[in-house]
Amino acid sequence: MTNLKPIDLRCELLAAPKGLNTPYPRFGWGLSAEGNGARQSAYEICVGDEEADVARGIGNYWQSGQTASSETLFITYAGNPLQSDLTLYWSVRVWDETSEPSAWSAPLSLMTGLMARSDWDAEWIARYFVLPAGREAPADDLYDNPWQARPADYLRREFDARGPVVRATAYVTALGLYELYLNGTRVGDEVMAPGWTDYHQRVIYQAHDVTDLIGAGQNAIGAIIGEGWYSGRVGHNQRRAGNHYGGRPALLCQLHLTYADGSVERVVTDPSWRTSRGPVCYSDFLMGEHYDARLDMPGWAIAGFDDTRWQPVEAFSPEPREPALSAAKSQPVREVARLDGRYLHRAKSGAAIFDFGQNFAGYVELTAQARRNDRFTLRHAEILDGDGELYMANLRHAVCVDHFTAAGTGSERFKPRFTFHGFRYLELTLPEGVVLDDFTVTGIAIQSDTPQSGQLETGNALVNQLISNIEWSQRGNFLSVPTDCPQRDERLGWSADAQVFWRTAGYNMDVAGFLAKWFDDITDAQLPDGAFTDIAPSRPLNPYKQSAQPGAPGWGDGPIIMAWQHYLRYGDAGLLSAVYPALQRWMTHIGGANPDFIRTQNVYNNYGDWLSVGPASDRTMVATAYWVLVADLMAKIATVLGKDSDHADYSGLAQDVRRAFRTAFVAEDGRISGDTQTAYLLALDFDLLPATQRASAAARLIDKLDAANGHLQTGFLGVKHLCPVLTNIGRADYAYRLLLNESYPSWGFSIQQGATTIWERWDGWTPERGFQSANMNSFNHYAYGAVGEWLYARMAGIDWEASAPGFRTIRMRPLFEREIGWVKAAYRAATGVVESAWRYDGDTIIWSIAVPPNCRAEIELADGPDNIAIDGLPLAISTSEHLFDQQTTRFALDSGRFTISISLPQGIAA
Repeated sequence: MTNLKPIDLRCELLAAPKGLNTPYPRFGWGLSAEGNGARQSAYEICVGDEEADVARGIGNYWQSGQTASSETLFITYAGNPLQSDLTLYWSVRVWDETSEPSAWSAPLSLMTGLMARSDWDAEWIARYFVLPAGREAPADDLYDNPWQARPADYLRREFDARGPVVRATAYVTALGLYELYLNGTRVGDEVMAPGWTDYHQRVIYQAHDVTDLIGAGQNAIGAIIGEGWYSGRVGHNQRRAGNHYGGRPALLCQLHLTYADGSVERVVTDPSWRTSRGPVCYSDFLMGEHYDARLDMPGWAIAGFDDTRWQPVEAFSPEPREPALSAAKSQPVREVARLDGRYLHRAKSGAAIFDFGQNFAGYVELTAQARRNDRFTLRHAEILDGDGELYMANLRHAVCVDHFTAAGTGSERFKPRFTFHGFRYLELTLPEGVVLDDFTVTGIAIQSDTPQSGQLETGNALVNQLISNIEWSQRGNFLSVPTDCPQRDERLGWSADAQVFWRTAGYNMDVAGFLAKWFDDITDAQLPDGAFTDIAPSRPLNPYKQSAQPGAPGWGDGPIIMAWQHYLRYGDAGLLSAVYPALQRWMTHIGGANPDFIRTQNVYNNYGDWLSVGPASDRTMVATAYWVLVADLMAKIATVLGKDSDHADYSGLAQDVRRAFRTAFVAEDGRISGDTQTAYLLALDFDLLPATQRASAAARLIDKLDAANGHLQTGFLGVKHLCPVLTNIGRADYAYRLLLNESYPSWGFSIQQGATTIWERWDGWTPERGFQSANMNSFNHYAYGAVGEWLYARMAGIDWEASAPGFRTIRMRPLFEREIGWVKAAYRAATGVVESAWRYDGDTIIWSIAVPPNCRAEIELADGPDNIAIDGLPLAISTSEHLFDQQTTRFALDSGRFTISISLPQGIAA
């Protein structure tokens, strides 16, 4: 039997989907093997409803049979169409290049969802509508608060299982947030479920196998629902702070009980449920949560609980229309890390200040021995001011304060349910008589639980901290949607922040399902005239109008850029096909308004190179440059989808806009309008210039860097191009200088100030000025972390190749640098694990790589090495010269593990 084996099995981009939206799912896997040259020559997939049978390769739903193919990505199920409400298992085995089969992979589960609205009998239920504060009239009671934030609603009902239950599945969602309980046990480990969508159009639901939670006879089902994104405070406009989608949270739940005789009973949300307020006095993303343990209701989700004083729910149809119901396409938000709080000192108020050592998104778990009526107040902040106090001015209108009132029952635990904060520091106000030994505080980080795909470490401490900062900024902001920041009164899904960072995001984590979900939000938000929006979901942005804010250049262009990058990273043409009509509408929206091919109309809030330092870039130039980029990408997308006439149209458009760009913005001496670093970066990276002017533009870029004393002057749009463009023009030395700078402005400067995440502004804090404007100064904003793609693709040398997407071919072009010392990287691609590790050994570089089975590596080494040996055998070197006089050695390797020794040319090794 071969040692070639399938790994990382995926069905519709997920390891074990809980609810499929299609009767014809797609399967995929990576490969691993010992030895070199391994390839897949055939595969066989089986799908069935008995796990033990599938483990032996027997599937009663689909048996593909041995299929001669090297393909491992996006193989479509070809059995009878799958129906709703199924739990199935699937497995795959492969044959190697010698026709030896592997063992069957361990089966993975897949659950189909409720694919049609007619599959749902449940009704939306909620506590009857009352004022936003959740009370009949102001009563100065525990449920009153200055923000009119509602208390969480508790809902329950009991049901009788009329016989042995062999399978039980719960389908559940909310307008707002929910936690589901069966017989007193919490169902699932998700937090902030079901996630953020435009609830007027679409709601995500989760599916849970709850067979083990159903008992014989009487059972109880219950839920707690909170406001969340639906009716709580979201965004940064106090003129319309909350109630963006509705005024009260609601629950939709359907429990399927399958009995031994094959019959199915449904327990659904309907008017038979009852509701009450409870100990969650209010819970709001921006304001925080107040939990009063004196109001606990022990046993409320257990059969036999006395709910006679609870009220009947109201069943209703959401306004303005009932949203579509979609099974989850992405991993849910979960608790992913726990951080111990370290006591620092007392604040001026006497409160205790704690440091969790890391800026993150989440909340604090408090465990305390306290007396009844003791109240703890927890305030959260990203940074301390010069006096050691919490700096909270940059939170703007977000209060970010939690309260816990103890019941006096011994050791008590408080952890918020329906709020989260962006913070590193905690100020804890203690009841009188409570001392440090009486309690513990633990930070809990949450994020959409996208699997880690990349690992990167170097011999340089500053670079390692930068890598960590980038990863933690992604963790803190990839929370149902890719937000800009997790702390202040904003937390919106800005598309430019995402598009400049998306290549980096995909190296850090598997974001395939995450983007598939967000693309639903993006297309749901698209306006009737074809305009994409600045943010998605789009409602909370503009307080003066009900329609969404159309996308600016670089922002509205983001979906095209991310769709193409998704295809290159994962080889998924299916997403391209699904979103292509929406992308076309955006292109029509731009083109129809700018017949002279200069992008001056339909630019909306034309942000330009947002938050750049130094000279400002010409915004019309930036906008027109982006138009060329997206036209080029649309031509490539059209080719992938087999739309030849569209390819010709978009290619022609790109050339027309290029010509207009050169006429309008490029002088005879090659200078570009605005004469900024970003102007030359975009011109070079987007191929905007004729070949005769590329060298002068490259020289001018170097002049601009020299004039800035080797420092960057870019903003959100320019930053991602810095190191890649400098490398492409043969100035990797400048790229490394930027990377390793520790003086302002640079990545290293923020690290020297103690940053553990990426800052929104290069000058978020400086010794000369102190804090930047409190009106916009986040210390956890991932956009400037876009350099992460260069760290993986060029420093480590693990890059995709556009001609063979999905990392079927790996382009390996490492940039060796003595100040880095050594690099060790691994990337879990859709096709398998790619590894690259290099180190200096005197005048020789030792470079070890691993190429997955079925794949090949296209290797390029700059600076013309004198000698190269692979596993001790000399390689015949052929050196080629290309643009900017770079000497490059190229060769290819098939799959396997290799050690490459590189002797540096005279002068390089010194």
